[in-house]
Amino acid sequence: MGGSSFFESVRQLDVGFRGHLMKVPAFYYDGTATTAVFPARYAGLRRLVPDPRFVPARLAPGLGAVTVSAFEYRDSDIGPYNELAISVPLCEPYAGANLPGRALLTALSRRQFHAWVEHLPVTTEIARLGGVEFYNYPKFLASIDFTEPAGRRTCRLAEDGEYILTLQSESIPALGSGRIQLFSHTWMDGQPQGSEFKINALEAGQSSRPGMATLTLGDRHPIALKLGRLLVSRRAIHVQQLNRFEGILYGPDHLTLPTLAKALRGEAFSESTVEVDAAPAPVRTRV
Repeated sequence: MGGSSFFESVRQLDVGFRGHLMKVPAFYYDGTATTAVFPARYAGLRRLVPDPRFVPARLAPGLGAVTVSAFEYRDSDIGPYNELAISVPLCEPYAGANLPGRALLTALSRRQFHAWVEHLPVTTEIARLGGVEFYNYPKFLASIDFTEPAGRRTCRLAEDGEYILTLQSESIPALGSGRIQLFSHTWMDGQPQGSEFKINALEAGQSSRPGMATLTLGDRHPIALKLGRLLVSRRAIHVQQLNRFEGILYGPDHLTLPTLAKALRGEAFSESTVEVDAAPAPVRTRV
């Protein structure tokens, strides 16, 4: 863990869940990510979301988008793990004009991305537990393996040995840096729930050249079959690569009474200020 100023003055709470002591907000000190945007059938996307306040962003008449984001967290408050997010970009605010392309172009220009999270597999139990208990993220344990053959970044997802998908993207020169805000939206306790993942992109690149990323789907897993029905093309229309980033995952926007009760029933609920240049205690599990 480095001493980056990105984490300065951000206070963390110790929150206990099922014998684990976790940190909220959670700090991610070193990571890599690839996000690819694929055109999808708008009617199908509308059927995924549980409430009219979630409005899929229009890409073109009859079309919306699905994003597949592959994360490698090399150093975080809960140690290294991998994650893959399958999400639907949203129009924000939901009552705004949802003209074709407007929401996505605005998100790119502002570096503020809102998305409904449909699936969020992870590779460690502590990452799954914290996400499900505190945010109601649709997390499950899976194998998420990264390789880089012949200059292409590849992520393969499988559950219990059953193949789901492979995301492949060509390497993009990391010519930029800056702050990015990812707003993840879920459904919890009968109301919309959300959280912010603030990213400090240290090495970043993006491209809208067609086919910079491709998606290969399995033929049996329910997630692969669902994506097969939704997607119009398996060639990405936009790709963003973060070769190195830091991140802060803030707590849920709506701290509902059931969520608060879960935290208070845990082993700890105390405020602390984390010194970013101090090594994390090896005897404590954090998220």
